[in-house]
Amino acid sequence: MYDDSSIEHFLKDAAAIGYEGVEIRGVGELQDGRISRERAEQIKGLLEGYRLAPTNLSLFAGNFACNTEDENKAELQKWERYLDFASTIGCGMMRLNPGFQHADEVSEDDFAKSVKWFRQCADLAADRNIRAVIEMHHGTLCDSADSSVAFVEAVERSNTGLILDPVNLYQVPADYGVETIKRLKPYLVNVHIKDIVGLKGAGYPWAFEYGDYVPHIGRYHRVIPKKNKTEERYYCHRLINQGGIDWYEVFRGLKQIGYGGYLTVESVSKPGSELPVHGELAQQCYNDVQHLLNITESSDVSV
Repeated sequence: MYDDSSIEHFLKDAAAIGYEGVEIRGVGELQDGRISRERAEQIKGLLEGYRLAPTNLSLFAGNFACNTEDENKAELQKWERYLDFASTIGCGMMRLNPGFQHADEVSEDDFAKSVKWFRQCADLAADRNIRAVIEMHHGTLCDSADSSVAFVEAVERSNTGLILDPVNLYQVPADYGVETIKRLKPYLVNVHIKDIVGLKGAGYPWAFEYGDYVPHIGRYHRVIPKKNKTEERYYCHRLINQGGIDWYEVFRGLKQIGYGGYLTVESVSKPGSELPVHGELAQQCYNDVQHLLNITESSDVSV
């Protein structure tokens, strides 16, 4: 919700509302990882001053399955630049993408290529005690519990992990409920929280199609859209727990596995839509997550 704003604005609002940590996006001035030491120290000072933990760098880095060897070498160099930044600000987790190609359409060679480059990045991160983590996402090699676990186990690095994003799985569609969460337990290090709802068509002014990720992600990565496309599906953004995601089911699953990792608000809004923006949206999301936590804590959950 702060992609069009400054880090200063983002951190000030997060601290004022009561967030304990922030996930910093690799956009704007941070897009290619060329961050001066002086600027990194400034951001570190802001985080410390606001008492905010830098939980994760949400980066547009990697995409190894879809790249040439030269492009992957450049991605590795970019990853190293981000490692310098993460080390300076004290961030222990960085998002790395295996490839924006559907898991059921990737070739064995491209899968193996992605594993090879991901291992190199994970090893560099391990030297600095940093995790290389994958956001489970429609349109990628990790678009379900099966494909995500298969990739992490192929990488075979102890500092890899998964970010569960139920909204992304909802669009596949793939399961994101209790049984999936139990399966992800050994690898789950972060959960993204936002909400959308499926629509009957494109008539709603702020509707977006399943394939909307292609131009969105295409600003940062090469994307290979699904070859065997079925019918078009449309969605729109909603406030947390007011859309199509069964967040009680998710929190119930997290409670059952004793999850102790991060919960990260990743709500999306654009000026002019029905959702608020920036601080107003961040405050509403904070309240919504607290409400879900309170409901889950007070409920009788059987394991």
